[in-house]
Amino acid sequence: MSSINDIQKKRLTIATAFAFVFMAGYALSAGMLGTLLPRIIEHFDLSVSAASTVNIANEIGNTSAMLFALFVVDRLDKHGLLMFMGLCFGAANLAFGLSPAFGLLLATRLIIGFSGGLLDNVCATYVSDLYGERRARFVSILHTLFAIGNMVGPQFSALCYSIGGWRLSFMVSGLALMLAAVLFFLLTRTVGKPRTSVEQEGRAEKARIPYLTIIKRKNLWWLGLGSFLMAGETYLTVALPTYLDHVDGTVFTTGYCATIMSAYSLGMLISRMGLAALSERLSTATYVRLASLLGGLLFGFMLFTSDPMLWLAGMFLFGVISGASYTARFVLSCQEFPLYSSTASAFTGIFAALGNISFNAVIGGLADAGHYTGAMYMVAGALLIAFLIMSLLYRAPDLG
Repeated sequence: MSSINDIQKKRLTIATAFAFVFMAGYALSAGMLGTLLPRIIEHFDLSVSAASTVNIANEIGNTSAMLFALFVVDRLDKHGLLMFMGLCFGAANLAFGLSPAFGLLLATRLIIGFSGGLLDNVCATYVSDLYGERRARFVSILHTLFAIGNMVGPQFSALCYSIGGWRLSFMVSGLALMLAAVLFFLLTRTVGKPRTSVEQEGRAEKARIPYLTIIKRKNLWWLGLGSFLMAGETYLTVALPTYLDHVDGTVFTTGYCATIMSAYSLGMLISRMGLAALSERLSTATYVRLASLLGGLLFGFMLFTSDPMLWLAGMFLFGVISGASYTARFVLSCQEFPLYSSTASAFTGIFAALGNISFNAVIGGLADAGHYTGAMYMVAGALLIAFLIMSLLYRAPDLG
């Protein structure tokens, strides 16, 4: 029995470690795009609205991934799917860096959105399945790794840009993720895959997903609507350097924007570490409410200034306040239907992806019309509306 437990622990460690690696790689890619988007605009001579299609393509792919997760992922072997999507995401990033024309760039971004969205979902839901009732702690740790990757991403991309242009960082990170997927496959062939918490407790495998029950759950709809509105935070992680370049490109250079986004990611890291540490003491739903309220007020205030130091400090604080809200919303989704974690989280993930598409399309159009700063207030306003929805309409499961 001791030997069996030791083997299970080894398998569990390997699976968890690679889920963490793939999540960090996913975050690294997201951090790189935001910093390099102004340079991509210059390279292909794009308007703000045209540049927004890069992230819109990403979110269309992400929405497709959530639909796939909604109907399929809980029926599949998540261990094998994690390996495959890590390989696909790495290959897509490599192709993005090699794209010679803007049309191909959009096509590869669509693939990045699908493979990355599915990789994100599978990383988190597989960890949730592995650790069962301890999911809040381990998913928080997983998303802390996202914050680390997102913090390194802007600086890594700025360094690669100084060496070989905007393409280099995508090519290097893509190759690294592909190699990690191959190594994961080889280790799995050697030691096997771990049993999930559900399997260890002796419960039956999921034969049918109760879609009607899931769809009828009002909490998921309110959580989904809140996720749609809070997608403005995701928009900022990609588009903020472009906005600041519009404000004053001589002050908000590629290097300084990378520093601002790294400061935000450092705040996100602190936020997610805090949520992991306090997961058994602080209500997850309460955190989401506070993050949307305080985050909306803070970002609305920041739009009044063009001072670079205030933006640096403000985005760090914004990360501390709201950096764990995605993690918290994911945990709440899984708590609604623990046996169908991919399906429940994909349901709310679709709302988030559609929200990001909407923010990109509307803000991009208003920016081209000369109302960029005014359009950015949509992000602050949406967070405040999300606070009202999560406070007045949403009722969290009694799980802490």
